[in-house]
Parts: sequence; C-alpha cells; structure tokens
Amino acid sequence: MDKYQAGLRMKEERKNENSLKAEGLSKKYRNFQLRGISLEVPAGSILGLLGRNGAGKTTVMKLLSGHTPKGSGKIWVAGYDMDCEPIPAKEQIGLMIDEPMFFETRSLWENGMAFGRFYSDFSEDSFRKWLSVFRLRKSEWPGMLSKGERMKFQFAFALSHHPKALLLDEPTGNLDPVFRKEFLDLLQETVEEEQIGVLFSSHLTSDLEQIADGVALLEQGELLYSDSLESLKSRYCLLKGAPETGKRLKMSREPGIVGIQVSRVGFEAMADLKHISENMQEIMENTVREEVDLSKWMYYMTKH
Repeated sequence: MDKYQAGLRMKEERKNENSLKAEGLSKKYRNFQLRGISLEVPAGSILGLLGRNGAGKTTVMKLLSGHTPKGSGKIWVAGYDMDCEPIPAKEQIGLMIDEPMFFETRSLWENGMAFGRFYSDFSEDSFRKWLSVFRLRKSEWPGMLSKGERMKFQFAFALSHHPKALLLDEPTGNLDPVFRKEFLDLLQETVEEEQIGVLFSSHLTSDLEQIADGVALLEQGELLYSDSLESLKSRYCLLKGAPETGKRLKMSREPGIVGIQVSRVGFEAMADLKHISENMQEIMENTVREEVDLSKWMYYMTKH
C-alpha cells in the first residue's frame, strides 16, 4: 500500500472515531488527585460533566485540551493521538473556559486573526458571522466585555475554526436566561449539523437535562458514573412514602438504596433498580415512585 492509499485509509478510519476519547487520565497535585478518568464523546453528541466544586471538572477540561500536561493516560481527538500528533489533535478542539485566553487590549477581530492562524480550518467569514450572531462588535476588546460576553466571544472563535470536539466549562453560568436558552438551542443545532462531540461541564443541571445525551459524574477526582441520560433515567428513581416505611427501609440497609432522608411527615429515597433485592419489592408496593432529575440524582450520588 503506497503512502497516498495509506493516508486515505487513515482518514476513513478517523471518520468512525469518537470526537473525543480519554483512557486512564490522571493528574496529581499537592492537595488533589485525578484518578484514571476514561470518557468517550461520540461525534454529534453532548456529554454532560457533573460534579461538586473541586471534583476535578476544570482539571479534566485542561488536560483534554492540552493546556495542562497529564500525569498519565491517553487522549484522542477526532482520531488523533494527543501524544503522537499534538498539533492536529489540538486543532480539532474548541475551548470555552472561564479564564483569560486572548489579548485583553486588542480588538476581538485582531484576536481572531492572531489566534486563527493556529487553526488550518479557521474562516474569517465564519468568525464575522458568529460575532454578528452573538451581537459582539469587532472593535471591542476582551477587557471591555462582561463575563457572559467573554464566553460568547470564546464560542464565536471556537466555531470559526470548525472543531470536531468542543470543551465547554460552565459556559452558561454567566449568561442571562434569554440568551442561555438561545445558546442551548444554537449548540444543539450546531452539534447536529457539524457532527461535533461536546463535553459540557455545568452546575446548572436543568441545562443538561435539556440537551445532554449522556452524563458523567466526578467526585473527589474519580469518575463515579458515565452512561447515557436514558440509561440513567431507567436505572434510578425516587421513592416516597410514609415515615414508618422510610424508617423500616433505612434500618434494612437495602443495597439498592443510594440515599434516603426520613422526616416526621414522610421519606424520600433514591433507588438503584439494578441492585435492589427481592425483599425490596414488598416495600416498593407501599411507596410512590417518581422519575429522578439530575439535581436530585447528583445530590444522592455524592452524599456521604
């Protein structure tokens, strides 16, 4: 097989790759350690990254983007190995993070032209279009923008170089409610049209309820859960009932109960239907079963 054919075959193989994949990603700091994180984000999908403050979400984003060197593990972006092909791998990443990334005292347009040179697929026309969509003036400086406007500018720049993977670290936290809804709609549309894989970190679980295809949960540097949102909803549920039933359930130490709260008026528990015992069936007959939302699910999963 000649080099040309080998190149074509490699391109074809990459079409079938995940937009983003990490295996055994680890990083050690003085007071924190990220341990063996493995994630996959298929093209055209959104994976929500959840976790309490300090769980390691931003660290994961920085490692995946190449902004921070990893301790161990492997990263692939659109099929490119970050270790062996760092330049083409990083070209495929669009990043939104709550840190200064551009020249503060140069215009948005000048920043776009300066940093766009590092991306072979950067388009001036696309950049101009996205600035207009987000109602940002080309002559403004990043230092003049609000936090919400900075995130809009980062998103405009990211989309202008046509990435295969988007890393969004709390992108909607500083957006007003109206534009937040517009942003989520626009993100879903863009992901579908351009088949981008998105890792979306957020404290706003309601946002992820609307748009995420899957959910990953970090706790103290470890990955507690990673699966589709559909699987999560079918596996976990809330149980509610009389306080007497709750006390009985609490004393039974049922393995399928992830967490439980009992008060004088009733109880609430989250059940993992994958691990409930036969004895649990009788108790469930005396309870109300409800679908769990991401906020409650995260609360019980991380409550110790």
